[in-house]
Amino acid sequence: MSSSQEIAERFPLFNRIKHDHDISVYIKAQNESMQAMGYTEHSFAHIGVVAERVGYILETLGVDDHTIDLALTAAWMHDLGNVINREDHSQSGAMMTFYLLDKMGIPAEDIAPIIKAIGNHDEGCGLPVSNIAAALILADKSDVRRSRVQDNDKRNFDIHDRVNYSVKSSVLKIN
Repeated sequence: MSSSQEIAERFPLFNRIKHDHDISVYIKAQNESMQAMGYTEHSFAHIGVVAERVGYILETLGVDDHTIDLALTAAWMHDLGNVINREDHSQSGAMMTFYLLDKMGIPAEDIAPIIKAIGNHDEGCGLPVSNIAAALILADKSDVRRSRVQDNDKRNFDIHDRVNYSVKSSVLKIN
């Protein structure tokens, strides 16, 4: 993707939610919860990588800008449910996203594919039920990097920490 001006023009919904105060508060709070529970980083850095990769996947596949706008929005909001609990965060995140977007006056035709992708992004119970969901799953699971480890005490590492800590470079490439 290009400059922030071009992104704002091509993807108006994504630009709007990216700068929304309430959404930013929930993103910060959900990462605080993740950190308190000893989980990997889920802050603006993570959702930024996920959004960038979702855009890359769908642009590479020739998907239209409106669908990419919805996918970028889903990527930005996909982990909001962690503010409630890590367990079933994809479903609670989908419900939070529904509420926030509905409150913003976003049409149901745009909300539905976003919450469908968010509700299906977790490997525990989600499936690639749409192009947006598939891109979100790939982008989310491909964000593997050492800086995602929030507790550097190796005795506390879970499987996610061990994988992330071992990675020195990570790139997603569509062939």
